[in-house]
Amino acid sequence: MRYFSSKIIDSKVLKQNYKSLKTKSNCNICAVVKADAYGHGIRQVVMSLDECDFFAVQNVVEGVKVRKVNKKAKVLVLGYCSDYYLAGLNNLSIMVDSLTKLKEIAKLNQKFCVHLKINTGMNRFGFNDINEFKKVLKIIKQLGNIEIEGLFTHCFCCENEQITKNQLKIFKKHIKICHNFGFYPIIHVGGSKMVNYKLNFVDYVRCGLGLYGYGFCFVKPAMKIQSPIIKITNIKKGEFVGYDCNFVATKDMTIGLVPFGYADGFVNQKEVTYKNTKLKVVGKICMDMFMVDLSNLDAKVGDMVTVFEDATKWVKNSGKSEYQILTSLISARAENIVV
Repeated sequence: MRYFSSKIIDSKVLKQNYKSLKTKSNCNICAVVKADAYGHGIRQVVMSLDECDFFAVQNVVEGVKVRKVNKKAKVLVLGYCSDYYLAGLNNLSIMVDSLTKLKEIAKLNQKFCVHLKINTGMNRFGFNDINEFKKVLKIIKQLGNIEIEGLFTHCFCCENEQITKNQLKIFKKHIKICHNFGFYPIIHVGGSKMVNYKLNFVDYVRCGLGLYGYGFCFVKPAMKIQSPIIKITNIKKGEFVGYDCNFVATKDMTIGLVPFGYADGFVNQKEVTYKNTKLKVVGKICMDMFMVDLSNLDAKVGDMVTVFEDATKWVKNSGKSEYQILTSLISARAENIVV
């Protein structure tokens, strides 16, 4: 079964974004592919980034999808693990941020690689108490089924240099404690803007948005979405188009119907592209489709329209951030194609 629309993922652009971020940071890059790789498709992105040896996901289900494509790379579940058996079966690494969580895992008859998360100010996940952190290290030292593979934190306001430096200062204290206990794990930080900091004590920077082409002048959007014109209608001056009499024709017009609507993430957009020509969206966008003005164009049923190519260009009309726009496209009824 195929959908009308196509999400086209440019493998070459993804690879170049990955290399550019790596060059900028002087560190390795952990590719964050949670939320279906920010709407780009986990399978397609992992296939494209065949050089990458470390991926991060939010949950076990996403982790299994990565593992099906890449058998060798490290895969870290950043959120709480919902199925330890499945995680172990697929060689997924688990985030630990409390003594309670460690005890949960320790009781299981499985071997696990864990990454200890440090709360350095965001107050989401992470160890808050150094003494609790030391207790965890002491217990792991005595256990035979748990390996500390990584130590990490998340920088929540990278543009603010002072806040970020304070976070890194706290993080370094925990790294030192870890070393004092005889553990030398992989050190990694997020998010994408941390590539602007020269971090000589860090092994990986976790990158999400930057990887997909946003936030830096040296990266490019890696995805566009195309959908076909499925019907062409000629209307007379004074006729309506779409719901609620929102649009009335001021002249005779030719209207094209495109099967992509607000259920696919297409909300409040004013124009799309057809053969390098901007087409005006007319009438209210429907759940499953929208209409465009094809007047004075030699368009045919089956011709493709580019409905999405740059999240930044959608920000103004949608009132959303690039993050929100990209992830709203996860449910887009479109076939994912890698080129």
